Amino acid sequence: MKKVLFTVALLLVGTFAYSQESVVKEAKSQMKDAPEKAAETIQAALTNSETANDPQTWKIAGDIQKSMYDTENMKMYLPNQKADTTKLYNSLVNMFEYYMKADEVEKAAVANGALKKAKLHKKLADDLKKVRVNLVNGGADAYNKGDYKSAFKYFSMFVDSSEDPLFADDDAVKNDTLNTMYANYAALAAQLLNDKANVLKYGQIGKTDKNEGYRSLMFLAEAYADKDNGDSVKWLETIKEGFQRFPKQDYFVGNLMDNYIRKGQIDEGLNQVDQLLSQQGETPYLLYVKGVLQYEKKDYTSAEATMNQIIGIGKELLPEAYAKLGDCYFFPAQAIVEENSKIAIDDLAYNTNDAKIKELYEKALPYYLKAKELAPDNKQLWGNYLLNIYWKLNKSEYDSLSKELGL
Repeated sequence: MKKVLFTVALLLVGTFAYSQESVVKEAKSQMKDAPEKAAETIQAALTNSETANDPQTWKIAGDIQKSMYDTENMKMYLPNQKADTTKLYNSLVNMFEYYMKADEVEKAAVANGALKKAKLHKKLADDLKKVRVNLVNGGADAYNKGDYKSAFKYFSMFVDSSEDPLFADDDAVKNDTLNTMYANYAALAAQLLNDKANVLKYGQIGKTDKNEGYRSLMFLAEAYADKDNGDSVKWLETIKEGFQRFPKQDYFVGNLMDNYIRKGQIDEGLNQVDQLLSQQGETPYLLYVKGVLQYEKKDYTSAEATMNQIIGIGKELLPEAYAKLGDCYFFPAQAIVEENSKIAIDDLAYNTNDAKIKELYEKALPYYLKAKELAPDNKQLWGNYLLNIYWKLNKSEYDSLSKELGL
């Protein structure tokens, strides 16, 4: 009885395997006239142990995707035809996945003795190499549509494929400078998807690009700055790396100077920014950073001179420069306000201080008004400061500004 059951089991397995082989043949026959149907048909064979261990199964699955890709791609060059770009690029990704899997399965078959030698490897590599750059086009197309999930899929496939064993002997693919360049865009898409793990993965690759690497360094810094799962040590290392490699990128300059301010290392910051000014010239941004550092050092005279340099250039950061000039008078006045809060109102020193406060407010006033004129919507630059000044100097202006600010 046991022998009969065992024989039946063998027959069932054999029949099922034969059935899966027929599925592959059916899909292959459907490929020319009904590739979408063929793609559905072959799915069962990709999960069956008998056919899934045959490299030809994966090769045919890739061929089906190639057929769909070629059809849509041809439409891009024919008059009165419109390609379905989603189908075009999805079939391209699927083709990569299936052909690379075919190569993997073939290598395993050679290793275990099921095949004497690899027959598909070279053709698969050649076919994918011809269309590999179109993964980038797919990424750009999806990104422009706001489909960041698909954009990530295409950009990451472009990067990952360069490390696939299928191209192990192809130095042109492995060393393609576009690999590191487009890793930056894979990291960008990952950031937009809040996918921190892939920001870190592709950011580490992308940051090595000599032209676009600053993008990945920014994304990495943002990931390390995460208040819940960040790493302040790696954040600072990344900011410093960006500052050293891409000194013209304001992001790294500004963040590094903020770090110096937080840590009270103002002189170190000034030394760094002076070096940049000597290398790059007096740009408004670098001057502004220098002026802020001087202001934080309470060297108001120097800060005022630096802000006036920005105004003299007359290009960028003018509202900010005028507001910071106002700060150079307003905040020293606030120190006296704090001092007066500890003095009796009938004390002679109180009146002396009060006169100094008014004098400093009067000096700050025109600068904040100019900032308001240049940047009326940026109320953070001038709103509360003008309110404080008007409360002291002009109650009617205070009431008017309160209404304007919606208070």
